[in-house]
Amino acid sequence: MVVAVCGGLFSCAAALRLPVSRPFDYVCNLGATVEAVELAAPEDGRVRVVFCVHGLWRTSTSLDRLARSLGAAGYEVVNVDYRSTEDFVAGHAAALHELVEARCQAGPVDEVSFVGHSMGGLVIQEYLRSEGARAPKACVYIATPHRGAILADKRRHWFAFQWVMGHAAATELVTTSALHRKPIPYGDRSGAIVGDLGPGNAAIPGRDDGTVGVEEASFAGAADTIVLPFGHTSIKLRERTILQVLRFVRDGSFDHGA
Repeated sequence: MVVAVCGGLFSCAAALRLPVSRPFDYVCNLGATVEAVELAAPEDGRVRVVFCVHGLWRTSTSLDRLARSLGAAGYEVVNVDYRSTEDFVAGHAAALHELVEARCQAGPVDEVSFVGHSMGGLVIQEYLRSEGARAPKACVYIATPHRGAILADKRRHWFAFQWVMGHAAATELVTTSALHRKPIPYGDRSGAIVGDLGPGNAAIPGRDDGTVGVEEASFAGAADTIVLPFGHTSIKLRERTILQVLRFVRDGSFDHGA
């Protein structure tokens, strides 16, 4: 039944020229909104906006459960949708800049925070390096390869990789990209959520989430880091992850006892 539904959704997406991953993202995000009264934003009248940025080949729908949960906690959420395979990270960051400014000019905003999954975190970091970027209250990076991914090094010449991921931002995921030699801004306001399935992918040295190594998803200077036993795609959907995001956006730290 599930296979038939997914197949039908994929066919519809292709017919309508929509991103092929959107049906998959939709099905994966059918889980209930995570509600935690104790982690809600303070009820002080301040406008707190959280920008959620998805990863490579995904869509904003891939962060829908997370976005709904942030909204239920009292945050205004902008779940950013962008054609991740069609431009370089700098281009995506420039588009994010326009979105942030449009929201800030549309009405009062007291705080902005950012949550990025995988490559979405790199887009956020590049935005924060740009002139006129809004200083964040908090940044949460979920399974982001902060200094590139060795898996991209090994697969960048594969035809399937290039065909699916494109020839723009995907090429910047390699560890030798100049992008990864830039400093990571606002580390003292940033939290890293790292997936760990053990030695799950033989192509990645050490422990990993199946796509990104534990060391790759961690970075020196972060305010806090927490490791969760989830894979690269599923980690953003998990209730434990969402609760940690809510905790960090509110308090600037993770709950290591949860």
